[in-house]
Amino acid sequence: MKKVKKPVWIAILIVSIAVLVAGAIFLINYFKPPVEDSLKRSDLTEAATASPAETTATQAPTEPATERPTMNHYGQKTAKEPEDWSGLSFDELMKKNPDIYAWLYIPGTNVDYPVCQSSDGNDDFYLDHNIYGDYQFSGTIYSQTMNSRDFDDPVTVLYGHNMLNGSMFASLHNFEDEEFFKKYNTAFVFTKDKLLTYLIYSAYTYDDRHILNSFHMEFENIFLNYIDTTLNPRTYDGIVREGVTPDKDSRILTLSTCTNGASNTRYLVQGVLVDVQSREPFN
Repeated sequence: MKKVKKPVWIAILIVSIAVLVAGAIFLINYFKPPVEDSLKRSDLTEAATASPAETTATQAPTEPATERPTMNHYGQKTAKEPEDWSGLSFDELMKKNPDIYAWLYIPGTNVDYPVCQSSDGNDDFYLDHNIYGDYQFSGTIYSQTMNSRDFDDPVTVLYGHNMLNGSMFASLHNFEDEEFFKKYNTAFVFTKDKLLTYLIYSAYTYDDRHILNSFHMEFENIFLNYIDTTLNPRTYDGIVREGVTPDKDSRILTLSTCTNGASNTRYLVQGVLVDVQSREPFN
């Protein structure tokens, strides 16, 4: 039997150790909580809400926000917004990073995060950077510059990682369970001046095509074709809510994350805008 020369053996050992270290780093990054977990809506509400002692007699009392109707024109009852929604301070958020322009909250999941969009032209910057602009494996919930920041495009796509520790968009996979899908049907998007309520109506595995490049939503027939794909997903795990049929005037929120299967697939959760409330005069 031919002996392996010592330099070759050492090289094999070094490569093996490097692979083990890289694997360990990958697993640690995948399982550790992201920095964003330390930033909660409750951390940003007190700064926007004056205490009674700070309110002078000459100030007119602020009228409470009109309660949003929970029954929409699709005949579906959606969740009530969090009690602290009106005090969410975007001034405080933007002090942390001016790229933060919204906050996404989905009852029944772990999704309760700020949303970013890079202002320097790097559309996928937040794929692996946190809300403070520092490198982080888990990234941030984000949109690309093909979408405006006012959620008024026919389709707005938000991206997030499918983290093994359950953070970011991992818990979107809860919607694979039909009972969960029936129970939870609401997504909230908070912006500086609005609260947008979306009715979640479809969830399914899709391919990894770039949706906004593949469907030119400015053309009505193409937009309606996209809606049709969300209502009739050609996949084994698709779930669609009966009685909800978006039309040409609808505004769709598409949430995209990786699957636990093939690398060229994505899991999509679709919501249709059913209510908009003004958040003024809150900052």
